[in-house]
Amino acid sequence: MSQWVFNTSLEWKSGEEAVERTAGRPDLPVCGPPEFGGPAGQWTPEHLLVGGVESCLLLTTLYFVEKMKIDLRSYESSAGGTMARTAEGLRFTEMRVSIRARVGAEGDVANLEAAVRKGEKYCPLSAAVRFPVHVELAVSTA
Repeated sequence: MSQWVFNTSLEWKSGEEAVERTAGRPDLPVCGPPEFGGPAGQWTPEHLLVGGVESCLLLTTLYFVEKMKIDLRSYESSAGGTMARTAEGLRFTEMRVSIRARVGAEGDVANLEAAVRKGEKYCPLSAAVRFPVHVELAVSTA
């Protein structure tokens, strides 16, 4: 069995502000969201989780796009994670990812749909979360 380890470190600065680090990459200032007392205008763990799942879906889908030789011309997405107070405390209850993509030929529309579904199934981050991730895809041809 193959396995990989991803290491990070975190340094608290003051108040709700900290810096996330990992070797060979830029530091990432993080803080709590303004809704929970943090300052505005910074990355939050909540945004990082939503963005992590969203970007993992893209990168996993791109793996299948390459394998299936799909002529992908453009891909953009937007994502939103819904958080609510539950019996277990604050929890994400769902996430929605809306993908807008363009392919080079009509035959690639169905292939891209298949690649996105495989990306959904095999994305390690969406598989790791305990809430549903709903993916919507709108594909056009060039």
